[in-house]
Amino acid sequence: METNPRRYLIRMLIFLLSVGIIAGLLAVPLKAAFMGNPALNGVILGAFSIGVLYIVRQTLRLMPERNWLLVVKSTGKLDLAEHRPVVLATVYAMLADSRHDAQLSALSLRSVLDGVAARLDEGREISRYMIGLLIFLGLLGTFWGLLQTIGAVGNVVGSIDTNTDNFEAMMKQLRVGLDAPLSGMATAFSSSLFGLAGSLILGFLDLQLGQAMGRFFNELEDWLSAFARFNDRGPSGEKGQSPLASGMSEEAARALLALSKSIEKGETNRERVLEQVSLLNGTIAQMHEALVDERRIRDQLAQLNANILQLSDDLRTDRNQRTDIVASELRGLSSSIATMMDIKTRDTKGN
Repeated sequence: METNPRRYLIRMLIFLLSVGIIAGLLAVPLKAAFMGNPALNGVILGAFSIGVLYIVRQTLRLMPERNWLLVVKSTGKLDLAEHRPVVLATVYAMLADSRHDAQLSALSLRSVLDGVAARLDEGREISRYMIGLLIFLGLLGTFWGLLQTIGAVGNVVGSIDTNTDNFEAMMKQLRVGLDAPLSGMATAFSSSLFGLAGSLILGFLDLQLGQAMGRFFNELEDWLSAFARFNDRGPSGEKGQSPLASGMSEEAARALLALSKSIEKGETNRERVLEQVSLLNGTIAQMHEALVDERRIRDQLAQLNANILQLSDDLRTDRNQRTDIVASELRGLSSSIATMMDIKTRDTKGN
């Protein structure tokens, strides 16, 4: 909001000052014209003054709106307790809505800007009416003066005595009778003069007001466009087709956008689940291979255990055989020793 509405107010004041200088230079003829019909011309000047004050007021009305928007734009915060704007009421409602997204849809942006534009146009309706009113009052005075002139001319013509031979008296009577038609002509032309001049001045002031409001609206639109997203599409998916064009309300458009986001998020989650399932399948395959290896190892361990048992039986049998052989050898040796002992005993006794 770089443009200050005070700039256009200065233009208005310069223009009014120029008009005042011209009116001061033409004060004598303007005063004479005003006295042609002071009542009607006073009404015209009163309407003109009201129109000027109203246009200046409407221009000054943009100042607090601009200052409020500058504060919000610079701080990025909205003080709900402060004075609420009038022209920017829709912008205030949008910013004060805590449920609102960080971005605006194109439809929401258009709705907010339409509300601001409607309030700005509403502020110019009275000034436009005052311009038309001045033209109407001027035309009213014109027709009123013409009616007075026609009636007065008829009275003058009817009052002339054509039978008299005194030409000087007749001309004097005619000159006196023409004062009323001239007064009517003064009313007609003076009211047209003040009405059209006032309408011209108010038209220039209204033009400056329109430029101030237009610049204010354009800069507001540029600022709000930073929050807008233009990726909204209708259900048909046609490029550039907004939800409004497809017959949906803004709530339906928001619901459709939320649904599309949910579907997109669900698709992302589905892809993530598929990846996890693939990883799980790989893990299960590895576990299956590990189980097959474990079963193979178990079979090998069972075979090894059987071989160990067989070896143990063989060792036990071999040990028993060796024990029997040793025992038989020991028994044979013991028998041999006993026999030798007997023989030796007999030999000892024989000697």
